[in-house]
Amino acid sequence: MSLIDRLRRQLRGEPDNAMQDALATLIVAAREDEAFRQRVLWVLSLPADQREPLVRSAVAEMALRGEPGPIRAAFLSLATEAGAQQAARAIRDGET
Repeated sequence: MSLIDRLRRQLRGEPDNAMQDALATLIVAAREDEAFRQRVLWVLSLPADQREPLVRSAVAEMALRGEPGPIRAAFLSLATEAGAQQAARAIRDGET
């Protein structure tokens, strides 16, 4: 089973769900790039009242830049407590 398939299963996504694919890609990128991993984990570790507006602002900027909807939706899912915890766990599970 590929890493992307394992992440989809961990994230409980359907194999053809574009948002879950985008989220899995973000997690893979965070696993592969230490500097990016630290930035993402920092955002995910923020208290909800700080993380949510930061993520929503980033998503608004992404929309202005014309980023695809599934990518914005994946990033927006990190604003929720459950989404942040799940993503952080998936990123950390890849650490050695």
